[in-house]
Amino acid sequence: MGGRQISDRKTKKEATGVTTRGLSTFLGKISGKEQLELEINRLNSQVVKLELDLQNAKNQLEKKEILAKQAVSDRQEVEALLNQERVRTRTLSHELETIQAESQGKLKLRGTENLSLQAIQVYLSKLKSFHAPAGGLLTAYLPSGTRLSDVISEKVLERVEEETLILLDRLEPETGLVLFYDLHRMVCEAIAPPFPITSPAWQLGDSFEVSLLEESLSRDYSMLVLILHAGESFIGFAPDAQVFDTEEIIRSSVKEKHSKGGFSQRRFERLREEDIAHHMDKVLEALDKILEENKFIDCVILSGDFQLIGEIRKRLPLNLEVIEKPSDIRVEKTGGEEILRTVLSSRRYLL
Repeated sequence: MGGRQISDRKTKKEATGVTTRGLSTFLGKISGKEQLELEINRLNSQVVKLELDLQNAKNQLEKKEILAKQAVSDRQEVEALLNQERVRTRTLSHELETIQAESQGKLKLRGTENLSLQAIQVYLSKLKSFHAPAGGLLTAYLPSGTRLSDVISEKVLERVEEETLILLDRLEPETGLVLFYDLHRMVCEAIAPPFPITSPAWQLGDSFEVSLLEESLSRDYSMLVLILHAGESFIGFAPDAQVFDTEEIIRSSVKEKHSKGGFSQRRFERLREEDIAHHMDKVLEALDKILEENKFIDCVILSGDFQLIGEIRKRLPLNLEVIEKPSDIRVEKTGGEEILRTVLSSRRYLL
């Protein structure tokens, strides 16, 4: 009896275990399906999102392609316009150059004259008498190689006529220029002084600034003057720019230029060159003597034949200031006093 009860309880226990395992298995199967469905739903959602992203990317790509096509079209249009403007600019530049060249060819100085030291003093006295209460009188000191645009302000430069600037730029005196310009064109001229302008300066006021030029002209320069021509040259030393203390005319026999061709011309030119070399030896001998006797020389003024000036320059001490003056002085027709007056004269340009 007791054994049977034990057996029944064991059977019930096994049956209960089987039932429990089957339910767990059943529930496990249901849970896995749900998880699978959840995973499928998640993947479907991701697919939908990717499809939307793909569509957005396609839309953006289409927009970019449209913009790119528009950009290419715009670039081509801009390049065409740019090329048109370049052609137009070149055409206008060429026309402007042509007009400027024609106008420059037509522009001429109103006149020129040489002013002695006495004459320039009278001239400056007259300039000092000009007064413009509105402040329209421009004075500019321009060292050699300096343009007006390098010195005065752009605002003032705009008030100077183009024709005046063109004429002024044509002038290239070795000593520089002093411009006296009335903005109303009552006065428009420049002075090339006998001695170099060393520093640029300018003034716009109710009167012209002449004091700097007067100061330069009143200085007592110790000067060596050489007028060089083949066969006849002049050398003189003026310790105070007033009168020559030492002067000498050097003459040599130099053949005139030969006009025929062939061997005879070549031989003649060789003999002429020998004559010129002999003449220059005599000039250099006189130069060395003056340089030895006069140690303090402020400047050397050279005029005459370009080639002979070049030879003299090679023999001058490097510390000496050299001024070349274009001049038609002929030694045989001019004495020392006239030579000094000429080399100390100022050149006046009416613009």
